[in-house]
Order: sequence, then C-alpha cells, then structure tokens
Amino acid sequence: MDEFTFDSADHLIEEIAVLVDQVLTSDQLGALRDRLSQLNKAIGDRYSVSFSVTLEISDRDRAAALPVLNTGLSLSEDGVAFQTWGDALPQRYVVEGQVQVVPNDRCPKCWEVWAAKFEKLGCPSCDATLGGNCKILLDSGICPNCELGTVAVDEPKCAQCGFEAAPELVVWECGQPTVPSPGWEP
Repeated sequence: MDEFTFDSADHLIEEIAVLVDQVLTSDQLGALRDRLSQLNKAIGDRYSVSFSVTLEISDRDRAAALPVLNTGLSLSEDGVAFQTWGDALPQRYVVEGQVQVVPNDRCPKCWEVWAAKFEKLGCPSCDATLGGNCKILLDSGICPNCELGTVAVDEPKCAQCGFEAAPELVVWECGQPTVPSPGWEP
C-alpha cells in the first residue's frame, strides 16, 4: 500500500481496533465467551479453541488481501477466554522507487506472505527481491528483524539479535545519513 494511503487509513484502523477490543471484552459477549469455554471443554485437551476477527484491505489489482487487524479470543487450559493479537507491525519499504507500507510479514509488492525476508531474499510469489528492487526503509532505530533491538548507520548490527542492516538491504531516513548501495536510486 502506498505511504499516503497507509497514513490516511492508519488512525481509522487504530480506532476500529479499539472498538473491537471493547466489544470482545464487553458483557454483551459474555454468552459467546461462555460457549467458547464449553466448546473448549467438549473437544478435550488435544485441541484448542480460538475466535478471530480479521480486518483486511483488498486491492482490485492484486489477488492478495492485506490483513491490517487480527484479534480475537483464545481459551486457556482452564477454559478462560483471553484476548489475543496476531497483527504484524507495519514496515516501510522502497519498491522500485516508491515507498510502500505493509505488515512486516507481507511482500510490499504483491501483498502475499513473505515472512523470512532476511533468509530468503526473494518473495516466493512475485519478483520482489530484498536488496534488488526492494529495500527496507529505516526511519527509526528499531531493528527490522527482531523489533526489540536497535540499529543505526554507524552501528548497523543489532546487539539483540545479531542482524546487520547492510546498505544493500536498507535505505536510511529521518535524520540518518543515507548510505545507498551503488546504483540504488530511492
């Protein structure tokens, strides 16, 4: 999704997430939580029960939909329902010269699942290649691999996970000096 569209939709997605959270934890859904608990007990220890709410954005020019909110209820071993979140954090990319924003487990070009970008540099569903026609746009010091540690131009290796933000894979933004690889034009 292009950066402008993502920015204009992001606050609405957040508001929808708050509303869904309020509904899932409301007294009105007490009967649903009770039935989920009963179902969990009925199917035994081998299985578990989850109830999911997913918000997706579709693009008429793409086969894949982009999941932007994924939450729901799961049951503990003792049958108590608790809220779960399965959202992937958004990641900014530069793809063929255009900034795209998608959940970090998706391809910024085709929107299909591409979870192991740093291990398999090519998207399994299209011609996007990390370090080729696609780069991660780093606009903060958060490590794009583990999202717990930090990286910087002068300290590109994350102390938390060991990932190195190599210039052939990333483009720096927001006050960070840009260190592009040869021939790269963002």
